[in-house]
Amino acid sequence: MSSTWQHFLTEHEPDMFDLLRELVCIQSGTGNKTGVDLVGKAIGKALEGLPLTWSTIAQDRYGDHLVFSTPAAECNNGKKGKQNILITGHMDTVFPEDTDFNGYHEDKHKVYGPGVIDMKGGLVTTIFAVKALAASGHLADLPVVLFFNSDEEIGSPSSIPVLQKLAACSKAALVTECGGLQGEVVTGRRGKCGYRLEVTGRAGHAAFAGRSKASSILELAHKTIALEALNDLKSGLVVNVGKVEGGIGPNTVAEHAAALIDTRYTSEADGISLRQEIEQICKEPVQEGTATSLSITNERPVMVPSGRNKKLYRIFKDQADLLKIPVLEEFRPGVSDANTLAGTGLAVLDGLGPVGEHDHSSKEYMIKDSLPQRCRLLAASILELSGPVVLSEKKLP
Repeated sequence: MSSTWQHFLTEHEPDMFDLLRELVCIQSGTGNKTGVDLVGKAIGKALEGLPLTWSTIAQDRYGDHLVFSTPAAECNNGKKGKQNILITGHMDTVFPEDTDFNGYHEDKHKVYGPGVIDMKGGLVTTIFAVKALAASGHLADLPVVLFFNSDEEIGSPSSIPVLQKLAACSKAALVTECGGLQGEVVTGRRGKCGYRLEVTGRAGHAAFAGRSKASSILELAHKTIALEALNDLKSGLVVNVGKVEGGIGPNTVAEHAAALIDTRYTSEADGISLRQEIEQICKEPVQEGTATSLSITNERPVMVPSGRNKKLYRIFKDQADLLKIPVLEEFRPGVSDANTLAGTGLAVLDGLGPVGEHDHSSKEYMIKDSLPQRCRLLAASILELSGPVVLSEKKLP
């Protein structure tokens, strides 16, 4: 290993936390386009002067997506192939613009703030790993592409096509979502499908409604109980009716009601089977005079812990052992852009950002020591991956 890039990271450790503070203090809930774009500008400034070409994919509704690529990256400047090392991270957070969870603070061991691990800490990890490789003179010759998107927290509706296009030019993808508390990185994730369920009934006055009233809310209640009964934690099947709406007042029979449903599963076969069961539940009305429609709102394929993902993990584990950084393998219940990338057949490793806990809540924190550690691990592993590494499934022992 070159000592130059390691020296850079040691010397610039305070700068890592300065950038983290800057990013966390920018409110960038997915719906806050202005805030997400400010995060993008801060990233551009942090990468200024490096041998990277910067392009912006403008968006009307969400923040703009950013792509940075080195001169050696393929699918750029007329080059074609599948040798790029793609590194991805999202600039948005789950916290809306009017949230009370704002600001940045730290104690001796932890940093607290919105997005500190999900995933502004991961953005800092990527930026400083790349800056270290540039300082050591390596970056320009490495086929590296960085992609920062603006809408991951709502399923990446506008960035999925970009992820798929970038994957087609890459031999591996690295995602800097947060690491686990024991140093876990992610070789597999559950799949996800979201649904919107809409029920139509017959409006009427509550005072004259009998037991056979065609209430959309009552029908939705029956559907909710049936859907929740599909949960099977042993096999990893999760069904959650997470949001409901309907009716216009307590003295009326509701004509319209709706629900948003989230499902998770560990195999595509389970996902198909679960969808069929949900469709069957929605097909048969319990209350006469009601009708139900079901639509898919978002979907992520299962990130199968494939042989190519495990080989990628072993490369990182070897580097982690050399650097004396704890790393373990994990199958994670949640989803990320890694699911989309893995769905293209690409080798993917996720959870490469700093370690912390309680993301998506006001208790979110990052363990401070993990940020410089993960910067070192990412830089070392990029160097290793840039060599003649074979990640195809059939080449594995």
